[in-house]
Amino acid sequence: MKSITANQISYIATLCLLFILVTQAFLVYDYFQTTRAGLVRESDAIIEEAFKKDLNLRNKTFEHLNGTHKTTIVPPPATKRNSFKAADFSKTKDLKGNVIGVFELAINNVVSKLVPMRLASVDSITGKVLESRNIYTNYNIKIIDPKVDTLLAQSKKEFKSSIFQIPSKCLIYDYENNKSLQLVLINPFGIIIKRMGLMLLTSLVFSIICLFAFGYLKRILAKQKQLVAFKNDFLSTIAHELKRPVASLSFNLDCLSMPDFKDDKSKHELLVSCALNATAELNDTINMIVALAKVEEGLLTLNKEPINLTHLFEEMRGKFVSYPVKKVEIQTVYETNDMSVTGDANLLSQCFANLIDNAIKYSGNEVLIVISVTKSDRWIVVSIKDNGYGIPEEKLPVIFNKYSRVHTENTKINGFGIGLNYVKTIVEKHHGEVAVESQQGLGSEFSVSLPE
Repeated sequence: MKSITANQISYIATLCLLFILVTQAFLVYDYFQTTRAGLVRESDAIIEEAFKKDLNLRNKTFEHLNGTHKTTIVPPPATKRNSFKAADFSKTKDLKGNVIGVFELAINNVVSKLVPMRLASVDSITGKVLESRNIYTNYNIKIIDPKVDTLLAQSKKEFKSSIFQIPSKCLIYDYENNKSLQLVLINPFGIIIKRMGLMLLTSLVFSIICLFAFGYLKRILAKQKQLVAFKNDFLSTIAHELKRPVASLSFNLDCLSMPDFKDDKSKHELLVSCALNATAELNDTINMIVALAKVEEGLLTLNKEPINLTHLFEEMRGKFVSYPVKKVEIQTVYETNDMSVTGDANLLSQCFANLIDNAIKYSGNEVLIVISVTKSDRWIVVSIKDNGYGIPEEKLPVIFNKYSRVHTENTKINGFGIGLNYVKTIVEKHHGEVAVESQQGLGSEFSVSLPE
């Protein structure tokens, strides 16, 4: 089965994220519409309640003016029969679905003859009803003729039309003159958002989690892609680097088997020395890779023993000054002749060998290396300074990262990109510290601090 590539995973993840966000947007919109519909129903109830309260107040005024405390919808006494028009119930079939009942309409029909409805009063009552329901927003009360959809009057004289409004149903309160009341809530975003608070918060948190997860996935995929590139480059480089000592070893062994080299003692010794050096280089590289693998798996153990650094660097100097291509000079400075630390001799030797080898690689044809060993408080400080190319300032923060290599215009040197990472890892395993100071074109100085 063909494996899915990182790009394909990225595309699938992007589509899934878009689907999730679109779904979230749809759910929020649907909930918004539901909340808005609920607010419309509530506005119907509010305008009905306000009208009934206003009607109740007007009815009391009407009773007082008539000298009675009894509400009636029948025609007034005979002495006043000519002053009022009897309620006409023939239009009640048009009131189907109207919130205001026929009884209230009949009362309003009688009361309005003497105490007509005032929009200012309805507006004031509506404001109190809105406050009692914790609804704080601008509003307007309209009187509309629903037959011809005409605005007859409104409570807010300077009312300006707004993009977002929530109107109630048109509630017929005067069926003879085709007059209806309507409550309009103006820009009630605050109310809707407040009622949608939990939904919006949940949606926002979920969307943020999805975005962070997508970002994390993108970083993981980018890192995976980078690691694959590093792995391929590392395998290619290590194959090239290991091929050199193997080829040298094979060549020297082949020469040793030839009769001409057996008889010449000096050539024989040179070939044996070259073969041993190739073997040692191959062994050191393999040990370094194995050590790093053990560190990552938590399996590396230190075989600690006293190490005389004076003897260690004198042996290394004899090895590196015979570098076949460049002229190498190594100077050593010791604070005392007995500079010792406790640690794993093989691992620390490999660390210092890496630093010296780098100093030679990243230098010109004439190499000067100064190795100094001093005491500082509770530390033994080993300084390895060279006159090489130096390290660009922007590379200094990352040179100890695995697979990180310094590339300059002056050099194209093959390497694994694990040498300095190996140094840092092993030094820290010994509870030490490693630091670097470098200036491009003037050389570098690596300092390794180890506990006594």
